Amino acid sequence: MVREVIGQCTSCRRDLFCRDGFFEAEIDNGNSFCYACFKLLQEEFTVRELGSFITQVNSKPEGHIGYCGVEAMEVENTLQEDFSDLKLEDSFIVWKEGGRIIAALGVDWDSEERTGELWGPFNLSSEEKWQLHADILWRLLQHKVNQEGTWYGFYNELNHQAKNWFSVLGGQKKSSEVILHAKPGKVSSRSIGKTEEYSDRYQDEFKRMHQAVFPNTYYSADEILSRKNSKNRLFVSAENNHLLGYVYVEGNPDFKEGSIEFIAVDEQARGKGVGAALLERASAYLFECVDAQEISICVSADNEAAIHLYKKVGFTEKHRLSFYKLQTN
Repeated sequence: MVREVIGQCTSCRRDLFCRDGFFEAEIDNGNSFCYACFKLLQEEFTVRELGSFITQVNSKPEGHIGYCGVEAMEVENTLQEDFSDLKLEDSFIVWKEGGRIIAALGVDWDSEERTGELWGPFNLSSEEKWQLHADILWRLLQHKVNQEGTWYGFYNELNHQAKNWFSVLGGQKKSSEVILHAKPGKVSSRSIGKTEEYSDRYQDEFKRMHQAVFPNTYYSADEILSRKNSKNRLFVSAENNHLLGYVYVEGNPDFKEGSIEFIAVDEQARGKGVGAALLERASAYLFECVDAQEISICVSADNEAAIHLYKKVGFTEKHRLSFYKLQTN
């Protein structure tokens, strides 16, 4: 009997053998896997069990990923309706023991841009197995996505295991962010009259201001304008037909929540109450018209003036997160 090492498993890096001419492994899309990892690659899951598992882990700061929600129905809806250019089964890898998920890693992948926001690792493995399971899931996920590109991580500052894991992979920390939120009745509405609904006469100024304040962001000015509808609104503050600032919000009445996506004030108008008026108008719309029970906003931890303003009008700090970027090629 002849047994010869002929390679390594793509995922766990164990030696793969050929015994008397028989390859003791499986091949998928040109890559070789040991039987255990190949089983993980084929593991099936339902949206409900995945959503329930994600919510369980993500509700705790030490397991929290900033891209993901903490309500099971909301997470399930996102996975079904608004997640990844790839099929869900090609966007997630799960690890099961005893028929139950104990770890999962997924990506909201944009095939055209070749970028992805990592959902996970969500990992209930024992401490000594956490790193091993995360590494195996990562290599299996890369195999499923089958594209090189840019991967983003957004980890709660108390999620030390995930932050360390992504750093070891080569991820670089790009920024620290603060998530603030507000509940109904907590935000003042004294300055709403100083704002108005956006109209096209402000289009040129709006585009210039958005590009200047947010030059490399997830929605361009044109994308914001195209996303405006009965739930997503753009409000402005102006004087003598000159744009002083704007705020763009998105509402989700199905889950009774809203978010302030962008807010900007012209440099010459800062310190004059424009930002507070825009925040109050945005909050009033989301609470009263969308029936939101919570509003969230994300801001750079370095922007102390903005954080002070948000707290002044009634927002409180909820999370601090670290934003990471990893390039694979």
